[in-house]
Amino acid sequence: MINSKILNKNKLSNFLLFLNLGLIILSLWFFQVSDIDVKIQNYFFDFTTKNWFIDRSEPVKKFIFYQFPKIIFGILILIILPLCIFSFIDKKNKLYSKRQDFLLILIGLCLIPLIAGNIKKFTNVYCPNQLEIYGGNKPYVKIFDNYPIDFKQEKKGQCFPAGHAITGFSLYILCFILYKKSQQIAVFLIVTILGWILGFYQILKGAHFVSDTILSMLTCLLLAQIIAKIYRQKIINK
Repeated sequence: MINSKILNKNKLSNFLLFLNLGLIILSLWFFQVSDIDVKIQNYFFDFTTKNWFIDRSEPVKKFIFYQFPKIIFGILILIILPLCIFSFIDKKNKLYSKRQDFLLILIGLCLIPLIAGNIKKFTNVYCPNQLEIYGGNKPYVKIFDNYPIDFKQEKKGQCFPAGHAITGFSLYILCFILYKKSQQIAVFLIVTILGWILGFYQILKGAHFVSDTILSMLTCLLLAQIIAKIYRQKIINK
């Protein structure tokens, strides 16, 4: 018989999952019916000089906020991979008791960026710096709107949800290897801040709207919830 604590934990997990799904739907609706994206983005664009708050080609900021996080993310996977392998090899290994946690982290760090990062290939939304309103040559069209009939689209837009912030938000999977609520909250907050630091860099240089980053955050969290839920359920049913 399944312990009542596990049942209660599953109920809470289901509630949080559907709450997040509701937030995604609410966010999609809100940004569709409002102009808050453009109003916020206008603060970071100089309509006189046609420049963004941050120059996308500036090397130091580009390395710190764009290239370096990707390098660290790759190193993290390269560290987790051998730990995961070694933890399953020998039961006498000290890592054996953590084998399921290592595997969950590895699965999450691989699947979340893969899935969330590929969604933008189908949404067909352009970045702010590509839009006519900011000196580009693409019309501003929201996620559920159609492009003007006279607009000849040579290449689909790939800016929704934000891709770079996924590097940070993918770490939400770490919340699901922790059992103390205080630790889970701490990691959740740290990952959220990290993701938004990367996201704001993109916003300030005109690469994304705020909505792109919000949906990126919620999508990564939803994927982490689903992956952890399925994974833990498989372990329970063994």
